[in-house]
Amino acid sequence: MSELELLNLARSATEHQVAWFAQMLSVNFAMVVAIYYFLHRATIALRLFSFFAYTVGMLVFLGQMLGETNVKVGALEALRALPVALLSRPSVYYLAFLDSRVALITRVTFNLSVWLLWIGVFYLLFFSQRHWTSNRAMQRT
Repeated sequence: MSELELLNLARSATEHQVAWFAQMLSVNFAMVVAIYYFLHRATIALRLFSFFAYTVGMLVFLGQMLGETNVKVGALEALRALPVALLSRPSVYYLAFLDSRVALITRVTFNLSVWLLWIGVFYLLFFSQRHWTSNRAMQRT
C-alpha cells in the first residue's frame, strides 16, 4: 500500500470509531429517557431485559470499534515502517500527534467513557430508585 492509502486507512478507521461512539451516545441518551419516563417504575424482569438488550447493542458497537482499532494499528505500523525521509509532511505530523500526550489522553478517555456510560445506565436502571421517589415527594409539596 502507498503512504497515502495507509494514511487514509488510519484516518477512516478513526472516523468510523467516532461515528460508532456517537451512536453509542445516542443509545445511552435514549436509555436515560426511557429510564426517566417508564423504566424506573417497571418490574425487575423488564429492567433486566432492557439492560440485556442495551448491553448487547453496546457490545456490538464496542466490537466494531475494536475491529477498526486493529485496522488502524496495522495501518500505523505499516506507515511507521516506511522510511522517514520519504514520508510526506501530513503523515509526519499525523504520526507525531499520535505519539503526543493529547492523543494518549484522548485514547484513555475514549476507552473509559464506554465503561462510564455502561455503568451509568446500570446505576440509573437498578440503583436510583431513591432518587425517583424523592423527586416525586418534592413535586407533591
